[in-house]
Amino acid sequence: MIDRYFRGQLADEEYNELTEYLQDSEHLKLFDEQKRQWEENPEAAPVSTGNWLRLQPKINRQKSTSAGKTISRRLWIKVASAAALLAVGLFLGHIVSLYLPGTGLYREPMVFETPRGEKSMVKLPDGSQVWLNANSKLICHSFTSRSRDVELSGEAFFRVTHNKKSPFRVKTDECEVEVLGTEFNVMAYKNFGYKEITLLSGKVDVRVKNAQKVLTPGEALTIKGNKVWVSETNASRSSAWVDNKFDFQNISLSELVKRLENWYDVDIELDNPLNKDVTFSGTFKNEETIWQVLDAIQVYLPVSYEKTDLRKIKIKVK
Repeated sequence: MIDRYFRGQLADEEYNELTEYLQDSEHLKLFDEQKRQWEENPEAAPVSTGNWLRLQPKINRQKSTSAGKTISRRLWIKVASAAALLAVGLFLGHIVSLYLPGTGLYREPMVFETPRGEKSMVKLPDGSQVWLNANSKLICHSFTSRSRDVELSGEAFFRVTHNKKSPFRVKTDECEVEVLGTEFNVMAYKNFGYKEITLLSGKVDVRVKNAQKVLTPGEALTIKGNKVWVSETNASRSSAWVDNKFDFQNISLSELVKRLENWYDVDIELDNPLNKDVTFSGTFKNEETIWQVLDAIQVYLPVSYEKTDLRKIKIKVK
């Protein structure tokens, strides 16, 4: 089964069986040895790495590793400072805590990335917590007594530790969000056609182009092209993904497809020959398989789907 796993021949239902097998330390040792052999083969590496990305979050292991060493994990970490110590556990993939000597703050950039099909939580040196959605990237720049700056592409939910003397700033390619201590969600995927900042508690100051907006809890700021507007919203819906739930209200089918690709690490072709305006509202948990989700969607929407390859799907609008 391990050999077929690295060859990409393992059926979806066999992943749970292999996961249970690898809970035994001796079995895991055997698996790691075969994994190293596969990684030494340049032609096989892309296949084995792709499969490892699907299986690894399910393996119940706890490890600590010094920054700078190779980390074969769902949360890819690039660390410029060799002084950091990363304590890595599991949260839908990983929880990463950053402990540094002295003040606990750092001056070197650190990069966290989650691939498709995975979500992770990062605990920053100041105690702030960031949940990274699938296919997202967070760059932590200098954390000092005067400023805390991060850069985001993708989506993240922030729970920021209050520090009046050191503002926390989140930069995306279109805006900058400044906070002192609060909870908010930033959706900044580049291929969604819009960006959105939603405030759950506290207060944030959003700067975009030549505009500046201050949000209060229950408000969302949306950026779409040259338009920027603030509206009241169900703020908890924007961060439901943190609790492994997906709660949508009138989102386009094209956005739903992009989110499913990120969450389930699949490629979906959307066939909409008449370019029908199809929207989706509904709630489901990430515990369901992609097939269970698609079965439910086609009950409520005029669509059908077919599996065209191992992880490729075609959705057709009727």
